[in-house]
Amino acid sequence: MASFLKAAQEEGICVEYSESYYRTQPRSKLERVANVIRRSTARVIVAFLASGDMKFLLEELARQPPPPLQWIGSETWIIETEFLRFNMCAGAIGFGVPRSVIPGLREYLLDLSPEQALESPLLTEFWESSFSCSLKGSSEGARECDGSEDIRALQNPYTDTSQLRVTNLVYKATYAIAHAIHGVICNDTQCDKSAKFTPWQILDQLKRVSFTTKNGFQVSFDSKGDPMAVYELINWQVKKDGTIDFITVGHYDSSRPRGQEFSMSRPVSWVGGQTEVQCNTSCRDWGGLSHFLVCNT
Repeated sequence: MASFLKAAQEEGICVEYSESYYRTQPRSKLERVANVIRRSTARVIVAFLASGDMKFLLEELARQPPPPLQWIGSETWIIETEFLRFNMCAGAIGFGVPRSVIPGLREYLLDLSPEQALESPLLTEFWESSFSCSLKGSSEGARECDGSEDIRALQNPYTDTSQLRVTNLVYKATYAIAHAIHGVICNDTQCDKSAKFTPWQILDQLKRVSFTTKNGFQVSFDSKGDPMAVYELINWQVKKDGTIDFITVGHYDSSRPRGQEFSMSRPVSWVGGQTEVQCNTSCRDWGGLSHFLVCNT
């Protein structure tokens, strides 16, 4: 946060205040932060929050919504589909992990039988809660699952693979490790599947990994061991039916030539549906009050 405040000052951005909140803190702290937001003259709020913390804050603000605010979000909550119900966040913008489709994942998830679900406590809980029935011997008081349950008819987060973002990072990481292991135990002609290796060998090999996944994402690491930074600029836009949806309005790709990393693909819809930003030349334009708010963990 100190780095952000320093950068904001250098850019001439006025910061009215900086507040911190974590969900395990007393409710009184949450209420105080929410009241600071409601009473603020700031019309732009940057929220560096984990999605769990942001949920508590938005629920508290929804009890008595503040004046319209331009929300700028961190990647953890700006792509949280559950938050789209908060209409006061229409126009929110922030960088998020790119949306993706993982080939074969939906088919794999839907190819689940009661027998397979029973082999895993997690899948057992999912099956029983989804169909309101009990797998053989797993719980008491509920009707027994009879095999007529149709997982393909479900409409829930398990079956919805249209907004895979963080999941794709796991997908890429898994294949990156697989490529690293292959690089350690294999040569140009054969692989020694019985070979023993250390974690440090895999780590060293990971730095040399370079491949493209089946869904088109390039995976490689720089000299520091960091992956390429690829993000979508997400804008919460109001649709014709009045609901809010994630709209990708820009992209950032650190692998592109210097100065070309960021590009816009469509107009941004700001708070109130505005398509243009009205800026102020200095803090004094606001009667000595700043117009930028920061809320962080």
